[in-house]
Amino acid sequence: MKKYDRVTQYTIIICIGLIIFNIVFGYVLSAVAIKAMRTQINERMLDISNTAAAMLNGDDLVMITSDDYGSAEYERVMKTLSYFQDNIELEYIYCIRQVSEKEFVFGVDPTIDDPGEFGSPIVYTDALYNASKGMASVDMVPYTDDWGVFYSSYSPVFDSDGDVAGIVAADFSAEWYQNKVRQLYFIIVSFISFGLVCSICLAITIASQYEKFFNALIRKMNDLSNGIQTLINEVDPLGDANGDFSTNEADTDAGMRDAIKVLEEKIIIMQMRLTKQIEIIRSHAYIDTLTGFNNRNSYMEYLDILEDKLKSNPDMVFSVVVFDINQLKMINDDYGHDMGDKLIITIADEIRKVFGGNRIYRVGGDEFVAILDEPDPSAKITLLKDRIALRSKEKPIRKDLDLEIAISAGCAAYDPDTDRNYSDVFHRADNAMYTDKKAFYQTHIDRRR
Repeated sequence: MKKYDRVTQYTIIICIGLIIFNIVFGYVLSAVAIKAMRTQINERMLDISNTAAAMLNGDDLVMITSDDYGSAEYERVMKTLSYFQDNIELEYIYCIRQVSEKEFVFGVDPTIDDPGEFGSPIVYTDALYNASKGMASVDMVPYTDDWGVFYSSYSPVFDSDGDVAGIVAADFSAEWYQNKVRQLYFIIVSFISFGLVCSICLAITIASQYEKFFNALIRKMNDLSNGIQTLINEVDPLGDANGDFSTNEADTDAGMRDAIKVLEEKIIIMQMRLTKQIEIIRSHAYIDTLTGFNNRNSYMEYLDILEDKLKSNPDMVFSVVVFDINQLKMINDDYGHDMGDKLIITIADEIRKVFGGNRIYRVGGDEFVAILDEPDPSAKITLLKDRIALRSKEKPIRKDLDLEIAISAGCAAYDPDTDRNYSDVFHRADNAMYTDKKAFYQTHIDRRR
C-alpha cells in the first residue's frame, strides 16, 4: 500500500506539472500567434491600400468634387477601387479627402450597397492622420462608424508635385478579426489538450508499468539503472516514429527524473512544431521580399490597368525604364549567390533613391522596370549610373571584388502617334537597354561566355 501511495504521488506531481506547463505555454503561444496573425493582417492590408494608392493618379483625385460623378477622372478612380473591391477579400475600400488638420470626409466609394456619401465625415484615427502626413499606417484599435466596427489601413496618394492628394482606406471587420482569433484559440487549445491528454496517459502508463520498481529505485542504484534503461527502450520507438530526438540522449544513470525530462522535451518539440504550423503565410504577395519593390504579380496587374487607361486616354504621358544589372552572373559564379543578392539589394537601394518606389517593379532576377509619369527620365538614368559608380568605389559590396558594378538601362516615352499599346513602349526601352549593355561589354570582358 505504501508503494502504491508513492507511485500515486509521483503521478500526481507529474500530471500537475504537465497541466501547468501546457497552460503557461498555451498562453504564451496564443499571445505570440495572435501578435503574428495581427502583423500578417496589417501587412496584407497595407499591401492592398499601398498598391491601390500607387495605381491611382493623385492629380485626378485632387480635382474630383461632388459634382464630378461620372466624369473621366471619377470613373478612373472608381474603376481602380472597384477592381480591388471585387477581386480581393476585404470589407471596403474607398478614398478619403482631408478638409482640415484633423477632419476627413468620404471621397470616391465603390461600395454598391450603402456607399459613403461624398463629403460625409470620416471617423478620425491616429493612423488616418499619419496617412495625411504621407506615411501609410494601420489602426491598432478598432473604431465604430455607421457601417460597423473596423480596423483600417490608410495609404496616401500623391499628386505630381509630391503632395498628398487623398488617402486610400481599406477596412477589415473587427468581428472577422475576433473570429480569426477565436479559431486560433480553438486550434491551439485543441492541439495542447491533445498533447496534454497524451502526456498524462503516458505518465500514468509509465507509473503503472513501473510501479514495482519505485521502491527498488530508492534502495538500489542498480535497479534504478535497469529501470531507466527499460524506460528508454519503451520511449525510443515513439520518438523515432515522430521524427523527434532519441531518448538515448538521457543520462540513464541520473535517475527517473531525467527520463521524465526527456518526455517533457518531446512535448516541447511537438508544441514548437505546432507553432510553425500555425504561422500565417501570405498566400499572395505584391512585394518582392529581397528588394522591397513591387513584384511581377503587381507589375502584370498594373499593366492591365494601364492598358485600360490608354484606351480611355490615348494622349496620356508616361515613360518606361528597363534596368539590368551587369555582370551579376559572374558575381554569383565567383563569389556566391549571397553576394549576388547583396548586389541586387544595393542596386535596388540606389534605384529607389533616384526614382522613388511607387511604380518600380522587379520582374526578373536582375531586371527592373519603372513606369513613370514623365516623358524623359534620361537625366535620372545618368544620375543613377553615377551614384552606382560612386558607391562602388566608396562602399564596395566586397573589398576584393575585381568586377565593376554597373547597370544597363534603356528608356522610351509613349508616343500616341506610333505606339499602339504599352508593349510597344516597353520593347523600345528594352532594346535600348540591350544596346546599352552591348556598349558596356565592348569595354569589359564578358566572362559570361
